[in-house]
Amino acid sequence: MQQETVTIILPTYEEVESLPSLLEAIADVQTNALPNLQLIIVDDNSDDGTEALIKEMDLPWVQLIVRRHEKGLSTAVIRGLQEAEGEFCIVMDADGSHPASVIPKMVHALTSGADFTVGSRYVPGGSTEDGWGVLRWVNSKAATIMARPFTTVKDPMSGFLGLRHATFVTAKNLDPVGYKIGLELIVKCGCKHVVEVPIHFRTRQLGESKLTLRVQWEYLQHVIRLLRYTHPKFVSFFTFAAVGLSGLGVYILATMLTTSMISTSWIAITLAIWIAMTWNFVWDRKYAFWDARNRSIISQYFGFVLICSGGAIANYFITHWIVGQSHAVPLAALAGGLTGSIIGITFNYVFNKLLVFRQ
Repeated sequence: MQQETVTIILPTYEEVESLPSLLEAIADVQTNALPNLQLIIVDDNSDDGTEALIKEMDLPWVQLIVRRHEKGLSTAVIRGLQEAEGEFCIVMDADGSHPASVIPKMVHALTSGADFTVGSRYVPGGSTEDGWGVLRWVNSKAATIMARPFTTVKDPMSGFLGLRHATFVTAKNLDPVGYKIGLELIVKCGCKHVVEVPIHFRTRQLGESKLTLRVQWEYLQHVIRLLRYTHPKFVSFFTFAAVGLSGLGVYILATMLTTSMISTSWIAITLAIWIAMTWNFVWDRKYAFWDARNRSIISQYFGFVLICSGGAIANYFITHWIVGQSHAVPLAALAGGLTGSIIGITFNYVFNKLLVFRQ
């Protein structure tokens, strides 16, 4: 019976303390279960002696790639997958939190027809060590909820994952952010049949944790990018509407400020409208029409203002009339801004998308 060829990708940065025991555990798997195993260590130029350690151990089935001018776990994983020679690829963390003994079960899931496999803490049989704080638990659950538009996997933030190399090469437009690449691969490789293998997740024993607020922020950015990839029109329109709502708040504040400083109401209101429209343009260009910023910002700005002028004119007259009648500036700005938004939101979005921010 032909043995499966398996490549393990191990991204590292300053993990020299954890590597000896982890390599010993992987060696046991290679000896007892998966003789045709290749280990690719992708190191981001650690200065803790990682490179020297791997060279000293001199294991023939271990390949070391040192990236001198690039950093980031996700891109390190992609580099390892690109270099992989095995039919099946497993990715795991280098800090000892993932049990190497589970690797054969993950490979078995792939040989049995799974598109993708995840070493999961949250399926029956999976667990975490005692001592996880409430904040970390809430963070993990929130990440799972945010992943729901893409997958029903219970542990989408797991860094312990596997797929066929042939599946990886079908990926389109890989663009991961931060430390979590599993969700990116599931979406971009079109993986429908995902099998979660239960694991006991160990808290890091040595070295320093890489889970920071920045990592969590990058995960949120990653989810937004994936939503843009899977539901671009919905995300674009929803973002346009959200920016418009924020612009309403800017308009109210700007109107209160300008009318307190400028006695001529039409000038004050016009200035407030211009401030709000400029605010909307800046954020719409950055987030709602993220894929069409290749044209002149000046021509896009004037096109945006021209298309939005209908709602702006309605905004002006309603605000001016209420201010003249009651001098209730916040109420006038709210009424004018809402009217302009209601009149213009769909019209403004469609024509900005077709004419100003066309790809």
